[in-house]
Amino acid sequence: MYVNPIEILGLSNATDTTSIDNEIVKKAKRKLFADIDLSDNGVLEYYGLQLTKGNCEKAIDELTNNDIKEFYLYLANNKPLNEFLASGKEAIFKNFKQDSIFKLPEFIKFISPYFAPKFDKALLSAFENDNADLTKAILNTSTLIAQTDLNSAFKSVSNNIQNKIAEIDEITKDIKNEESAYDEDDIEDVIQLVKEHFPTNTLNCLPQYFQSQILKIANSINYLSNSIWDAFDTTQVPNDLTEYLLTLNIGGLDRPTFENNFKIINKKNNERIEQAKNAPILKKYAISLLAIAGIRKQLEEKKIVPKVAFANANSLINLTEINQLGSFANEIRKQFALLFRSISICSWNDHKDIDTAVNFIEVAKNFTTDKETNSKIVADLAELVGIKRERAKHGTPIKSVPELGNFYGIGLQIYSDTHYFTIFHIPVLAIGRYSLVKEWNSYRFFGKLPLHKWQKILNIGVIALVAIWIISSVYNSNNSSYSNNDYNTTPTQEYTSPTQTNENSDNTSNNASEQIAPITSQYIGNQLKDGASPLTGCFGKGIYSGNATLTIKNGGNSDAIICLYSIDNDRTIRNEYVQKNSSFTMSNIAQGEYKIRVFYGNDWNPELENSCGTKGNFESDINFSEFDGTEYFEDSDRGYTNATITLYTVAGGNASSSSIDQSKFFSK
Repeated sequence: MYVNPIEILGLSNATDTTSIDNEIVKKAKRKLFADIDLSDNGVLEYYGLQLTKGNCEKAIDELTNNDIKEFYLYLANNKPLNEFLASGKEAIFKNFKQDSIFKLPEFIKFISPYFAPKFDKALLSAFENDNADLTKAILNTSTLIAQTDLNSAFKSVSNNIQNKIAEIDEITKDIKNEESAYDEDDIEDVIQLVKEHFPTNTLNCLPQYFQSQILKIANSINYLSNSIWDAFDTTQVPNDLTEYLLTLNIGGLDRPTFENNFKIINKKNNERIEQAKNAPILKKYAISLLAIAGIRKQLEEKKIVPKVAFANANSLINLTEINQLGSFANEIRKQFALLFRSISICSWNDHKDIDTAVNFIEVAKNFTTDKETNSKIVADLAELVGIKRERAKHGTPIKSVPELGNFYGIGLQIYSDTHYFTIFHIPVLAIGRYSLVKEWNSYRFFGKLPLHKWQKILNIGVIALVAIWIISSVYNSNNSSYSNNDYNTTPTQEYTSPTQTNENSDNTSNNASEQIAPITSQYIGNQLKDGASPLTGCFGKGIYSGNATLTIKNGGNSDAIICLYSIDNDRTIRNEYVQKNSSFTMSNIAQGEYKIRVFYGNDWNPELENSCGTKGNFESDINFSEFDGTEYFEDSDRGYTNATITLYTVAGGNASSSSIDQSKFFSK
């Protein structure tokens, strides 16, 4: 309880402390006590307080200390400050001015225990009322608070923030556990709740003391946003929550993480808005897709021929119109391209219509799609054009000639079924075919052939067939070729080049047991546990002291070893392993300035030597990087740093980083 003895004694008009001697104090004290005795209730009314003689006696006794006497005299003449100390009246915050006495540590030490509790109450009121201007004015007087009293000065606001964080975290927990009171119809209400709980205009006025709590607020909102993203069919609520989160003053390594999250969410939300706006257009083309899919089914079931399928499918699209649609139609264009590609495959594999297959794949190529889809379709087109070119060059073999007894067709079918083909087949087939065609051309216009003519034709066919069998048996050469593509290009198709040879005949042993199996490492896929320190042999024992933390979220395609290089200690003081698609919190980090370095890789080999000469190294995907600039971790009475970094790619993530060579990484 603050009581100014000079004020209750009525000595505020004294020019200096020397004029307030013991005699004057005693005289004023007798008068004060007499007034108390004559009062109705036997107390002194003082700024709403009721002071007994004992209270007054205790305050007056402090005047024996000349320094304190001087402080009380100053306060007696500084009415706003004196009244605030006694009653908490907030007039002091209007036009507050810094006096020279405020620079005296002794004065601050004297006033702070009285000032801090009143300050705490006033700050909480302004914060709860979201009065940013008053909050700033109150904080402007924080110079009157000693370091030892900061906790009591900020206690109420800190507790208020913590309670609200807990409330938001409870909502997040309920959503994740599918126990939330919110549903699709009212989930957007959490946006207003978050804004009321965490008014950013006022929060951003708070001093560095609250930085760790502001980060907790940001994380709490972020977790809520993520849970809503997963549980509800909405992107707008996560978008608005993350956007509001970014209005907080978040510094260090953490802000880029939230900014990256917002970019992802905002992109998806804009896509959804665009899709909703263009829903009628998408519906129109979705109907066309279904209709063309029906055409493909008819073609597969051989209810229609490829040329009819092409005409029908082409009538259902306007390629120019579809390609002119915005990015919202990217997926629909891709589906059209893939559907036309699949019909092209069916046209060739099932119907052997090379021309129509090429026509379908050319239409597929003309859709504006992503690079990967377009590359696949272009490769398909090149393959079909090649097949078409070969067919034009060599012609289409006759599979059967029913009118001539099927012998020539049977001979070709034997080749097709056995895959036997040598250079000696060429003259045999050529002679046989020539003779057959000649005989056919001579007699096809005459009704029934004479018996001797049928015998002649039969003999030619038998000779050709037997010759093929004999030569195939002698030159038993398997010249099959296989394709991994969707198009069927094996020798069982209608056309196969007669110059085809076995590409592997000179390079492959006939004895499979003699083939040498490739050597593979026993450590492929090997990983260490999160938090392991595999490079202690390089950097020495780690330093574990302090309360600051660093959370590493590894969302990349490689495992990583995160190293903290201490500027103060001039060496790497921590190295900790984090698996890909995992996260780990590095704790007990001392206050100081650090560089963050990352060693990326896969397939950890504990026997493989690294660049510093000790055992333990990655076998593949090795890369080294360093975050640009330095990061300061605080651990003081004002709080401690809880930083987070996210590794998205080998040389990227949520903060700017650069590749470095391994000699720099292992230098300390």
